[in-house]
This record gives sequence, structure tokens and C-alpha cells, in this order.
Amino acid sequence: MTYSSQPAQIPFLAGNYPTEEDRNTKGGYPIVIKKEPSIQHLVNVVANYVDNVAPEQYQRPLSWSKDEKKAFLESLFMDRVEGVIVLVNIIKALHRMLKIAPDDRAIEHIFKPLKESEYKYIILDGNNRLQFMINLLNDTYDIPEGEYGYIRDPQDTSVSTFKVKRNKNKYSDLPQAVRETIETRNVIISEYSQIGYDGLSDVFLNTNSGVFPNAQEIRNAFNSPWADYVRALRYEVPELLGYMFKNFKKRYCGDEWIVDCLAFVLSAVDEDEDDVTFSPISQSSKNTLYRSTFLTSKEQEGYLEVFKNLSDYIGQMIDAADSKEDKAKLKRKVLLQNLFWMMSQSNGIVTYDQATEAVRLHEVAYGNKDRFFGEKGEEYDDLTFKNACEGTRAVNIEYRYEILSEIIQEVTSNVYSDEANPLERL
Repeated sequence: MTYSSQPAQIPFLAGNYPTEEDRNTKGGYPIVIKKEPSIQHLVNVVANYVDNVAPEQYQRPLSWSKDEKKAFLESLFMDRVEGVIVLVNIIKALHRMLKIAPDDRAIEHIFKPLKESEYKYIILDGNNRLQFMINLLNDTYDIPEGEYGYIRDPQDTSVSTFKVKRNKNKYSDLPQAVRETIETRNVIISEYSQIGYDGLSDVFLNTNSGVFPNAQEIRNAFNSPWADYVRALRYEVPELLGYMFKNFKKRYCGDEWIVDCLAFVLSAVDEDEDDVTFSPISQSSKNTLYRSTFLTSKEQEGYLEVFKNLSDYIGQMIDAADSKEDKAKLKRKVLLQNLFWMMSQSNGIVTYDQATEAVRLHEVAYGNKDRFFGEKGEEYDDLTFKNACEGTRAVNIEYRYEILSEIIQEVTSNVYSDEANPLERL
């Protein structure tokens, strides 16, 4: 199967994304229909749903640790597994959407590509559980060595035991009685046969179990061009995200950093001819950003270029750094976010030389313990620049703006540039 979850290329054209007005005037999105939940033996679940996929719009990447896998295995042995596996029948859903909602985004962006790649089911909930069961029965999971207990029959009050040895640790190596017991464990399946893009988002958010989705995972499921854009940016700058995060896809922490950068530039600071106002960056404000008017194609490309330049410049600085300590300082999330802001301003940081000088001045300001936002005796008379960088209240944003603007002024007046800011060309 060749399906790739990589988003479409930037820029996106926002015309085919439904607005709230569209949903209200057109009577909402298509009705979501599912079959009665079924109880199936585990062996049949593995056989029936092996051709599955978990699109990143609606599912986190597989995240179970070794300990979590072992805990689930022991739950299977002891007949203590709970929860429903929620699926979408791709062929049926595509057929229904073509009939009742031929303009729904799910047709071209989800169902058709998946069908062409020979997938039959989308997983909306239970991805870790289902993949584990498939891997277990297909002998691709190494069972940890040790002694295990299992319950052969629901009415049985006794626990039977068996041992797994290091070199005999595949499912097929287990005693026949254990395998027969595991294969007849009951699994609850909920299968949707009529559902559109908005319905996919809502079902994911409403039925997700286990670790409840965080704010960025929820935004990732929005039927919004912002969700597509942020995912695309993540694919464009993996090296940059890799400097800050061990696994930037885990719980979409890298995506959220990208959103924080965009929110800092687009909504946290509002400059007009007479005044500058500041707003906090919060989960609520980031949700509002995802529902706001989308960027033009030139703006999309401009911010993409800033992210790429940032990745290139920081990579060069890290390579040139003399110590692990200096390299670690260059990987601070707030430094990179602040540098992104300075590189996004119309008269801001453009060249590599300017960026290195801006980073040097940023480090000086970051370590300054004697300068505060408020005068002595006034409010915030203990707020340093470093403290301001640790939060996103309106006052934190205001102090960051003050210091970063000073850095830009000093750098651009001393470091010559013959390159144009990508956002200046818009």
C-alpha cells in the first residue's frame, strides 16, 4: 500500500473549506450513520480489519511504550480489556458521500486516496489496541520474557500460568490453550458507513478514549485550512523541530510550537499607526486563529520561507557552536520562537549574519537580571526578559516585543543586508 499522509503542498486554496455560515445555511454537515456495535472474536478482528489506516488528521501516531504494550498483553491474558474500536468503512462511506454530499472534502482528501491505496478501514479510536493485536497474532511482537497468568474461561475463578522464554517469545510459540483463549476474546467494533469530513472530526473528538486529546490534537482534527497548513509546515522543517523535540509528532508538540510562532506574529501583537496592543497566546486564542480568515497564497509561502530560513540559520549556528552548552542554548524553544518573530517583521532580521547577532543580543537580554519591565515600586517590577519568555500573558508578550524590537533596531542598523525579507515581497 502506497498511501502517504503527507499533506498537500503549500499554498492551500481555502475556497473548498466550509465556513460556519455554510454549515448553518446548508443545514449542517451530512448525517453520520453507523452500524450497531458488534462483538467479534479477536482472531476475526485481526483478519477482518487488517487493511486499516489512521490518518493523521484524526489519530495520533502510535505511542505505546514497551511497558504499555506489556500491560495491554497482560490485560488480554486476564480478560480485562475494555473499550470500543471505532472504524469507518471507506468504500461504504465514499459511496454514500458521492450520493448525498458530492462536494464534501472527505471524498477527495480522505476516501478516494485511501481506497486507491487499497485500505478498507479508517481507525478513529483504538489505533494502538488494534495494531497491537494485529502485530501479536502476526508474530511481529516480541513477548517479554517471564511468567504470565491467564483466565481460560469467564466463569473460571482460577488463574493458569505459563512461561515465555527469551528465544521462544512469539505468539506462535505460546501454548495452544493460551492461543485458543486469546483468539476467542471478545472485541467491540463500532463501524461508520456514512460520514463526511466534519463528521470524522466530531466522532474522533467525541469518542477518543485512553489519553484524552490535548488542545493541539483537537485543532489538528478541525476542518480548517489552518490545520492543513500547520501539518504541511511540520513536513517542511523536520530538522528545525528535531532540535527542540525528541519526537515532534508525539501529541503534536511540534505542531503546537508552529502555531505558537504564527499566533505570536499574527494575533499577539497588533500594530497600527497610533498604538500597539498586545494579546495573550492561549489555547483559546489558538483555537480562534484556526477559525479565522486564512492566509493568502503569498502569505503562506512567505511564512514557509521564514521557517525554512530559520531552520537553515540555526543549523549553521549549532554546527559552529563550540560546546554542548552553547548548542543547547541554541535549541531553546523560546529563542527560536522569538527569532521567528524577528525574522517575520517587515524591517526585521533577514541574513545569517543578522540572525547570529540577534541571537547574541537575545542571550545577553535573556541573562540580564537587572532590567525589569516595571519601574521599582510599580507593577511587574520583578519581571525580567527571561521571565517574560517563560509565559504568554499579554504583559509577557509586551515585554518580549519591547526587547525584540530593540534587538532588531540594533542589528539592522549595524549589520548590512542586501537580501529582502520574504514577507516584504508580499
